[in-house]
Amino acid sequence: MEERALRTALLLSYYQRYLNEGDTAQFIASVAQRYTLGTLLRLLSSGEIYSRRAAALALGLIGDRHCFSVLGPCLSSDDRKLRLVVDDALRSISSREGSPAQRQMLDLVIRSNECGTFEKSVELASELIEEHGGTAEAFHQRSLALFQLDAIEYAIDDCRQVLRRNRFHYGAMVGLGHCHLELGDLLEALYWFRRALDIFPDLEPVRIQIKRLEKAIQEL
Repeated sequence: MEERALRTALLLSYYQRYLNEGDTAQFIASVAQRYTLGTLLRLLSSGEIYSRRAAALALGLIGDRHCFSVLGPCLSSDDRKLRLVVDDALRSISSREGSPAQRQMLDLVIRSNECGTFEKSVELASELIEEHGGTAEAFHQRSLALFQLDAIEYAIDDCRQVLRRNRFHYGAMVGLGHCHLELGDLLEALYWFRRALDIFPDLEPVRIQIKRLEKAIQEL
Protein backbone atom coordinates (compact mmCIF):
# COMPACT_ATOMS: atom_id res chain seq x y z
CA MET A 1 0.00 0.00 0.00
CA GLU A 2 2.84 2.35 0.87
CA GLU A 3 4.59 1.55 -2.42
CA ARG A 4 1.42 2.33 -4.36
CA ALA A 5 1.01 5.62 -2.50
CA LEU A 6 4.63 6.51 -3.27
CA ARG A 7 4.19 5.74 -6.98
CA THR A 8 1.08 7.92 -7.07
CA ALA A 9 2.79 10.79 -5.23
CA LEU A 10 5.77 10.69 -7.59
CA LEU A 11 3.58 10.69 -10.68
CA LEU A 12 1.60 13.63 -9.33
CA SER A 13 4.80 15.56 -8.67
CA TYR A 14 5.97 14.94 -12.25
CA TYR A 15 2.55 15.98 -13.53
CA GLN A 16 2.48 19.18 -11.51
CA ARG A 17 5.97 20.09 -12.69
CA TYR A 18 4.87 19.48 -16.27
CA LEU A 19 1.82 21.72 -15.79
CA ASN A 20 4.02 24.45 -14.31
CA GLU A 21 6.93 24.25 -16.75
CA GLY A 22 5.53 22.56 -19.87
CA ASP A 23 8.70 20.47 -20.33
CA THR A 24 7.43 17.41 -22.20
CA ALA A 25 10.84 15.77 -22.57
CA GLN A 26 11.47 16.00 -18.83
CA PHE A 27 8.06 14.51 -18.05
CA ILE A 28 8.63 11.60 -20.46
CA ALA A 29 12.09 10.89 -19.04
CA SER A 30 10.86 10.96 -15.43
CA VAL A 31 7.87 8.72 -16.10
CA ALA A 32 9.74 6.25 -18.31
CA GLN A 33 12.39 5.79 -15.64
CA ARG A 34 9.90 4.92 -12.88
CA TYR A 35 6.76 3.46 -14.47
CA THR A 36 5.78 0.58 -16.70
CA LEU A 37 2.80 0.84 -19.02
CA GLY A 38 1.01 -1.67 -16.80
CA THR A 39 1.41 0.53 -13.74
CA LEU A 40 0.18 3.59 -15.62
CA LEU A 41 -2.83 1.68 -16.91
CA ARG A 42 -3.68 0.57 -13.37
CA LEU A 43 -3.42 4.15 -12.12
CA LEU A 44 -5.66 5.31 -14.95
CA SER A 45 -8.24 2.68 -14.05
CA SER A 46 -8.31 3.00 -10.28
CA GLY A 47 -6.43 6.10 -9.13
CA GLU A 48 -7.90 9.34 -7.84
CA ILE A 49 -8.72 11.93 -10.45
CA TYR A 50 -5.42 13.83 -10.56
CA SER A 51 -3.35 10.67 -10.83
CA ARG A 52 -5.73 9.44 -13.56
CA ARG A 53 -5.11 12.64 -15.53
CA ALA A 54 -1.36 12.27 -15.02
CA ALA A 55 -1.45 8.61 -16.11
CA ALA A 56 -3.48 9.48 -19.21
CA LEU A 57 -1.00 12.19 -20.16
CA ALA A 58 1.91 9.78 -19.68
CA LEU A 59 0.25 7.03 -21.71
CA GLY A 60 -0.32 9.47 -24.54
CA LEU A 61 3.40 10.17 -24.64
CA ILE A 62 4.86 6.68 -24.19
CA GLY A 63 1.95 4.27 -24.76
CA ASP A 64 0.96 2.20 -27.77
CA ARG A 65 -2.24 0.89 -29.36
CA HIS A 66 -2.56 -1.77 -26.64
CA CYS A 67 -3.55 1.06 -24.29
CA PHE A 68 -6.70 1.83 -26.31
CA SER A 69 -8.89 -0.62 -24.39
CA VAL A 70 -8.20 1.18 -21.09
CA LEU A 71 -7.95 4.74 -22.40
CA GLY A 72 -11.06 4.49 -24.58
CA PRO A 73 -13.68 4.17 -21.82
CA CYS A 74 -12.23 7.26 -20.13
CA LEU A 75 -13.46 9.37 -23.05
CA SER A 76 -16.84 9.34 -21.35
CA SER A 77 -15.55 10.06 -17.84
CA ASP A 78 -17.52 12.44 -15.65
CA ASP A 79 -14.35 14.52 -15.39
CA ARG A 80 -14.14 16.75 -18.47
CA LYS A 81 -10.43 17.45 -18.00
CA LEU A 82 -9.70 13.73 -18.02
CA ARG A 83 -11.82 13.29 -21.14
CA LEU A 84 -9.77 15.92 -22.97
CA VAL A 85 -6.43 14.50 -21.79
CA VAL A 86 -7.49 11.03 -22.90
CA ASP A 87 -8.65 12.33 -26.28
CA ASP A 88 -5.26 13.94 -26.83
CA ALA A 89 -3.54 10.74 -25.65
CA LEU A 90 -5.42 8.56 -28.13
CA ARG A 91 -4.62 10.93 -30.97
CA SER A 92 -0.97 10.99 -29.97
CA ILE A 93 -0.71 7.20 -29.85
CA SER A 94 -2.46 6.88 -33.21
CA SER A 95 -0.01 9.32 -34.77
CA ARG A 96 2.91 7.09 -33.71
CA GLU A 97 1.58 3.87 -35.22
CA GLY A 98 3.68 2.32 -37.95
CA SER A 99 7.24 2.89 -39.13
CA PRO A 100 8.71 6.36 -39.74
CA ALA A 101 8.09 5.88 -43.48
CA GLN A 102 4.45 4.93 -42.86
CA ARG A 103 3.93 7.94 -40.60
CA GLN A 104 5.47 10.21 -43.21
CA MET A 105 3.11 8.89 -45.87
CA LEU A 106 0.14 9.28 -43.53
CA ASP A 107 1.13 12.90 -42.99
CA LEU A 108 0.97 13.36 -46.77
CA VAL A 109 -2.52 11.87 -46.83
CA ILE A 110 -3.67 14.21 -44.05
CA ARG A 111 -2.22 17.24 -45.82
CA SER A 112 -3.89 16.21 -49.09
CA ASN A 113 -7.24 16.02 -47.31
CA GLU A 114 -6.65 19.42 -45.72
CA CYS A 115 -5.83 20.87 -49.15
CA GLY A 116 -8.89 19.30 -50.75
CA THR A 117 -6.95 17.08 -53.16
CA PHE A 118 -9.06 14.06 -52.32
CA GLU A 119 -8.11 11.91 -55.30
CA LYS A 120 -4.49 12.15 -54.23
CA SER A 121 -5.48 11.32 -50.66
CA VAL A 122 -7.22 8.14 -51.79
CA GLU A 123 -4.25 7.16 -53.96
CA LEU A 124 -1.71 7.68 -51.18
CA ALA A 125 -3.85 6.07 -48.48
CA SER A 126 -4.55 3.05 -50.67
CA GLU A 127 -0.84 2.63 -51.31
CA LEU A 128 -0.16 2.85 -47.59
CA ILE A 129 -2.86 0.31 -46.76
CA GLU A 130 -1.96 -2.15 -49.53
CA GLU A 131 1.81 -2.09 -49.00
CA HIS A 132 2.07 -1.80 -45.24
CA GLY A 133 -1.27 -2.86 -43.79
CA GLY A 134 -3.72 -0.23 -42.68
CA THR A 135 -3.72 1.51 -39.35
CA ALA A 136 -6.97 2.90 -38.05
CA GLU A 137 -5.91 6.42 -39.01
CA ALA A 138 -4.99 5.41 -42.57
CA PHE A 139 -8.47 4.00 -43.12
CA HIS A 140 -10.03 7.01 -41.41
CA GLN A 141 -8.26 9.50 -43.63
CA ARG A 142 -9.18 7.53 -46.75
CA SER A 143 -12.81 7.41 -45.62
CA LEU A 144 -12.85 11.21 -45.32
CA ALA A 145 -11.55 11.57 -48.87
CA LEU A 146 -13.93 8.94 -50.26
CA PHE A 147 -16.88 10.74 -48.67
CA GLN A 148 -15.88 13.99 -50.37
CA LEU A 149 -15.68 12.13 -53.68
CA ASP A 150 -19.23 10.77 -53.17
CA ALA A 151 -17.93 7.21 -52.89
CA ILE A 152 -20.20 6.71 -49.89
CA GLU A 153 -20.32 2.91 -49.76
CA TYR A 154 -16.53 2.70 -49.89
CA ALA A 155 -16.30 5.35 -47.17
CA ILE A 156 -18.61 3.24 -45.00
CA ASP A 157 -16.38 0.20 -45.52
CA ASP A 158 -13.34 2.19 -44.41
CA CYS A 159 -15.11 3.55 -41.33
CA ARG A 160 -15.91 -0.02 -40.32
CA GLN A 161 -12.26 -0.96 -40.82
CA VAL A 162 -11.32 1.87 -38.46
CA LEU A 163 -13.66 0.54 -35.76
CA ARG A 164 -12.26 -2.98 -36.13
CA ARG A 165 -8.88 -1.54 -35.17
CA ASN A 166 -10.07 0.97 -32.56
CA ARG A 167 -13.61 0.54 -31.27
CA PHE A 168 -13.42 3.91 -29.50
CA HIS A 169 -12.70 5.91 -32.68
CA TYR A 170 -15.66 8.27 -32.45
CA GLY A 171 -14.53 10.08 -35.60
CA ALA A 172 -15.32 6.95 -37.60
CA MET A 173 -18.74 6.77 -35.92
CA VAL A 174 -19.44 10.37 -36.89
CA GLY A 175 -18.29 9.48 -40.39
CA LEU A 176 -20.75 6.60 -40.53
CA GLY A 177 -23.48 8.95 -39.37
CA HIS A 178 -22.76 11.39 -42.19
CA CYS A 179 -22.50 8.58 -44.75
CA HIS A 180 -25.90 7.14 -43.84
CA LEU A 181 -27.38 10.63 -43.73
CA GLU A 182 -26.10 11.13 -47.28
CA LEU A 183 -27.81 7.88 -48.28
CA GLY A 184 -31.07 9.06 -46.72
CA ASP A 185 -31.06 6.45 -43.94
CA LEU A 186 -31.98 8.72 -41.02
CA LEU A 187 -32.36 5.98 -38.41
CA GLU A 188 -28.94 4.48 -39.13
CA ALA A 189 -27.37 7.94 -39.15
CA LEU A 190 -28.98 8.70 -35.79
CA TYR A 191 -27.68 5.41 -34.39
CA TRP A 192 -24.07 6.23 -35.27
CA PHE A 193 -24.25 9.85 -34.10
CA ARG A 194 -25.62 8.65 -30.75
CA ARG A 195 -22.85 6.07 -30.43
CA ALA A 196 -20.22 8.73 -31.08
CA LEU A 197 -21.73 11.00 -28.43
CA ASP A 198 -21.88 8.11 -25.95
CA ILE A 199 -18.16 7.55 -26.47
CA PHE A 200 -17.18 11.24 -26.24
CA PRO A 201 -19.82 13.60 -24.79
CA ASP A 202 -17.97 16.77 -25.85
CA LEU A 203 -19.10 16.51 -29.48
CA GLU A 204 -21.46 19.48 -29.43
CA PRO A 205 -21.99 19.63 -33.24
CA VAL A 206 -23.01 15.97 -33.09
CA ARG A 207 -25.40 16.69 -30.22
CA ILE A 208 -27.05 19.38 -32.38
CA GLN A 209 -27.20 17.00 -35.34
CA ILE A 210 -28.92 14.39 -33.17
CA LYS A 211 -31.61 16.85 -32.11
CA ARG A 212 -32.24 17.83 -35.74
CA LEU A 213 -32.46 14.20 -36.82
CA GLU A 214 -34.79 13.28 -33.97
CA LYS A 215 -37.09 16.13 -34.99
CA ALA A 216 -36.94 15.16 -38.66
CA ILE A 217 -37.78 11.53 -37.88
CA GLN A 218 -40.70 12.54 -35.67
CA GLU A 219 -42.11 14.64 -38.52
CA LEU A 220 -42.03 11.79 -41.05
